[in-house]
Amino acid sequence: MTSVSSASSDLARVVGDHRAAVIAKREEVQADRAARVNPGLDGYVWAQTEARLAQVVRDATGIDEVMLQLDLIDRAKFGGDIALKVPSLLKHGGPKRFIAEFQPAISEILQSERMADMVEAIELKGMYINITLTNAWLLGSAGQVVAMGDQFGLNDTMAGQNVVVDYSSPNVAKVLHAGHIRSTITGEVLSNVYDACGATVYRVNHINDFGGFGFLLEGYRRFHDAMPEGSTENQRLLAVYTIRRSMERIVETGAAKADWPAEDRAVVDTYFPGVEDAEGAKAAFAEFTAASDARFQALENGDPDEVALWEKMVEWSLADFQSFYRLLNIDIDFVIGESFYFQDGLDVIAEAIKAGTASVYTREEADAALAEVDRLHAAGEISDGEAEFRKLSIEKDCGSTVVHLPGGERFVLLRSDGRSIYATRDIGAIHRRNELFNPDHIVYVVGQEQRSHFERLFAAAEVLGMVRDGKPDLTHLYFGFYVDAETGKKLSSRASVSNVMALLDQAEKYFHGRLSEREGADADGAARQLTVGSLVFNDLKQDIKGSVDIDVSSLENTILGFERAGGAYAVYTACRARSILRRYGSEPKTVEQIGAFELNAQEAKLLLMLQQTPQKVAEAARRANPTYLLRHLLDIAMEYNSYYTVAPVLGDDGANESRVLITKAVQLVLVNGLAICHIDTPESI
Repeated sequence: MTSVSSASSDLARVVGDHRAAVIAKREEVQADRAARVNPGLDGYVWAQTEARLAQVVRDATGIDEVMLQLDLIDRAKFGGDIALKVPSLLKHGGPKRFIAEFQPAISEILQSERMADMVEAIELKGMYINITLTNAWLLGSAGQVVAMGDQFGLNDTMAGQNVVVDYSSPNVAKVLHAGHIRSTITGEVLSNVYDACGATVYRVNHINDFGGFGFLLEGYRRFHDAMPEGSTENQRLLAVYTIRRSMERIVETGAAKADWPAEDRAVVDTYFPGVEDAEGAKAAFAEFTAASDARFQALENGDPDEVALWEKMVEWSLADFQSFYRLLNIDIDFVIGESFYFQDGLDVIAEAIKAGTASVYTREEADAALAEVDRLHAAGEISDGEAEFRKLSIEKDCGSTVVHLPGGERFVLLRSDGRSIYATRDIGAIHRRNELFNPDHIVYVVGQEQRSHFERLFAAAEVLGMVRDGKPDLTHLYFGFYVDAETGKKLSSRASVSNVMALLDQAEKYFHGRLSEREGADADGAARQLTVGSLVFNDLKQDIKGSVDIDVSSLENTILGFERAGGAYAVYTACRARSILRRYGSEPKTVEQIGAFELNAQEAKLLLMLQQTPQKVAEAARRANPTYLLRHLLDIAMEYNSYYTVAPVLGDDGANESRVLITKAVQLVLVNGLAICHIDTPESI
């Protein structure tokens, strides 16, 4: 088994230096979290409303186990603001007892002096008790929003928990594809959500800077001078990847040279002159592969020349990736390559072999597995194709180091020649992250095509004892593809990234054009903010596991659909509220200063929606899905736009002070919530 633990290894030196930097950054993240204390969820008005109603039910029924269902309803239509239902009481006598005994007792307390500050009136509707809240209670909730300012929405539901979010994760020497774009957006917003719930969040960009590097090291040296003049270093790395893929296709098909695709034929003529047929291509590629394997072996062993070139290659790619991260204004705390975990993976595997939780998959085991496949096939329990697939897998794994998983599966940790693979570094990553971050949760925001890998990786971590009593909780949060809006087919990696990047560029120009003539607008900054907001909403407003449509036939139509996703709309609404407040010219009055006021049905609904925001943030964290927060913010924006057009805040006779307070609360909730979603709100547009 390869090891680079020697002090003389240049690779060990690089990893050691990086580890020191990671530890320093970890201390910075921890200090930042320690300096910020999130407000308790139970201190919010909506939580207090739930708690008081739950206590009423306990007191009225004598039953401690209470599960409330609270639904917002239209006061004008249903005679209340909240519909109260208690499903847990149905276990105690069913609907008849509830209506005959429990409902009257609950209603009596709700109408008592004890609840007079909160409850204005009630109306019974079957199994529901419709509650109208007092104006003072409702407007007081707006006062709480204003008093808390930029703290409103934050909560403590994950206080004391450590969360590692692994996202973006591009491959060195390749271009960012659509999966990286979706991963970056989802991972960044989800990290913000966890942070808003009080967790210490370690944002990790897990770079593939090791797997397949033998080809890059060999190809860069071998083909450098044959590449087009003026190529950048990163373009040379991409060219090596293209060369490898072309040769793989030729060898796989075994076709005559005349039948090779033109681009593959051009690769052979340029980089493998003299190769004229499939056999010649196979021999040339085998030689190239063997030389590449030797380069990677040298890199694993810490050879100074290989390590020096490898470091440069990684730097070239990371610099190229930064243009995308700058475009989205994203700076991920920890950029850690697979190389960081290479030795950790080897160490874990060595200990697992000693403990008997990992072993070499022997010829005897393979033969027994092959016999079982034949038995299943003969019995008609598996198809011809499945039998062939299983046999190929068994033969491939023979001699490898594996973990035997529940259900008879195995997870390969090392190749039969002792060389590391992705799984080696993934196992090492869990080990090192446990040591560095003591995580309660590790969330991998990676595309759906990796589902099987992560299921098996997590199972292997359990067998190896890296997860104890459910800690860390390992989660693969996957997402859907970018697809052609017309055909529904997945876009190719290159096509999707080029279309999305072109979309971002054109969308920014579109928003800039709309804003440039507005007095007082920062067209440049606001256009970028609206573009990012639209991208986030377009990606996350639906279930993240679903696909995202890109209209490849019409960029103009796509941009319009992009805007309609809702991000720009929510930003416009926050800015509109801010504009009203600027015209008002001072801080809103408190509830006590306002004096007499009346609230209409829409105001009651809007105020309750605002109050549910902290719970929506907590729900987005609990479900590992930012969609729950985004949809809520969009609903608030739509409700406020409908509201303020029929309920003037500022009029010829002066300001309606309660509406000013409501407007301020809306503005704060939208700005705070959008910030959690990685959307900045301009001062004016």
